Amino acid sequence: MTRIAAAIVTHNSAAWLPDTLASVLTQSRPPDLVVVVDDASTDGTEAILRDHGIDALPARSRDPDRVTRIAANFRQAVDAARACDLIILGDHDDVWHPSRLADQASTMEASPQALLLASDGRLVDADGLTMGGTLRSTFPIPDGWAGLAPAGRMREVLRHAVATGGASAIRPAAFPTLDIPRGWLHDRWWSLVAAARSGLLLDEAIVIDYRIQPGQQVGLDRAAQAHGPIGRLGALASEAGRSWGKSRDVVRRLRPMALDEAIAREIRLRNVL
Repeated sequence: MTRIAAAIVTHNSAAWLPDTLASVLTQSRPPDLVVVVDDASTDGTEAILRDHGIDALPARSRDPDRVTRIAANFRQAVDAARACDLIILGDHDDVWHPSRLADQASTMEASPQALLLASDGRLVDADGLTMGGTLRSTFPIPDGWAGLAPAGRMREVLRHAVATGGASAIRPAAFPTLDIPRGWLHDRWWSLVAAARSGLLLDEAIVIDYRIQPGQQVGLDRAAQAHGPIGRLGALASEAGRSWGKSRDVVRRLRPMALDEAIAREIRLRNVL
């Protein structure tokens, strides 16, 4: 039987964590393992975890770059859960819908070639009240996705992000490597790897309430989802150094992981820029 883990990263999460843990631990299909990596919380987060029978792993990363550090924390959580076949990723302030684990596991089990499944979430405010809209408002599924060949899907995923980690599930053993280059968020890089291996699943199933609150370390950034060449060039100009480094990562590190030559042809510097 498929073994399933829940992997969560916490940081000063006391205000939200009881609701998050309750939603994880009362799933219609309970997780076989819950792994939590805590990044230096000082607000009682660890006590809440212990009250729920969870001993958090202290985050190993002390990287000053926030994005790199968050990605390293999730990589650490996934490494600790790799004995399981599927890992359901979660943020410390979101609420999982009761059948999230069962539904995402069923989708992944029906697609044994899949590396990553990115689902949707309902947007709620700090008090849990619906704000209207979903994650797919910012991370839309590309038009005609179902009919695109793997190379076409790679092209679309290079153009804009389509996955949010808090609503995603991964099959770790299917990844050629789970390493994440410096400066990348885990969900963005892993979704690119999944597309390069023709193993990225996207759906519109609402699996979480995605909380938008002032203390988020990273979150929805609509400006970063610029469409069209002008928008992308503007984003490139605003962070030229980081963007050039990411372009290099895509060509040097992602391209060798392409499943076939048609996908590899899409992962060229000209296309990336």
